[in-house]
Amino acid sequence: MAPNTVSLNVPYIKATHKKPYPAISPLRPELSQAGRTVVVVGGSAGIGFAIARAFVQASASHVILTGRRETALATAVSELQAEANPKTTVSSFVSDMSDLQATEKLWDDFAKQGIVVNVLVLNAMTVTEGGPLLQTNLGPTWKSFETNVRGLLDYSQRFSKQGGKEGKFLVNVSTSAIHNFITERNGLPIYGLTKNSGTLLMQLIADDTDPKDMQVINFHPGGVLTPAARSVGFDESSYDFDDENLAGQFAVYCASEEARFLHGRFIPVWWDIEEVKKGEVRERMEADYHFLRVGVVGL
Repeated sequence: MAPNTVSLNVPYIKATHKKPYPAISPLRPELSQAGRTVVVVGGSAGIGFAIARAFVQASASHVILTGRRETALATAVSELQAEANPKTTVSSFVSDMSDLQATEKLWDDFAKQGIVVNVLVLNAMTVTEGGPLLQTNLGPTWKSFETNVRGLLDYSQRFSKQGGKEGKFLVNVSTSAIHNFITERNGLPIYGLTKNSGTLLMQLIADDTDPKDMQVINFHPGGVLTPAARSVGFDESSYDFDDENLAGQFAVYCASEEARFLHGRFIPVWWDIEEVKKGEVRERMEADYHFLRVGVVGL
């Protein structure tokens, strides 16, 4: 998957970031995750691992990683547990988000073990073949929908029904590919299509949900040199990559009451959150339902 090449500069944002900064630090008391159980789907490597690390730093009581590769999960758990304070437990469950039976077993296992999830971070995704949509194979294309759309709905429904009614945080790791169609058109249109659909799904769930019950936020994690990017030939010289910990710590911010004003919106990690919270972006969000949401520009 190609790194993001969208400009950080927009007329209504002056301050941007490519690395973590104090306002989103998981060490801030206001962003503490103490007492919470956090599930990071796709948490064994790359952005997912950085997200899990940030929740460990924020003193979550239990950080659970899920993914398809048992060995990778075990390695990630070992690394994070070594960094965690004594009050934080890190564990993992092997599960494929595109497999309905595996998902049912995962949430059944949570219930049997008395695990009540407070924060769910949806980071897993499937990237299939590129090229014009009319020339792609239907099977792999639909597989992307099974993970990037159906999987999100499956997990979100299960998450919303377990535990108490209030106090849940649903964070979806989206992508600029949901709107940057000029770049994606000749690259991976299936990825942009399915991630757009998944982001819209989260947006519609937010519309139906009181943020005090379940706060829902979509965010773009920036351009990160993940293992997946390296596997297709990218390296440090390919692009001015963003620090993966920027996305990791931004996810923690999204799981805080301080981020409630972003409920139902899509936001890139680059934008300075203090400026967003107090400046023109906040004013536009309050005045325009469609601002920073999936929709048709111009109507």
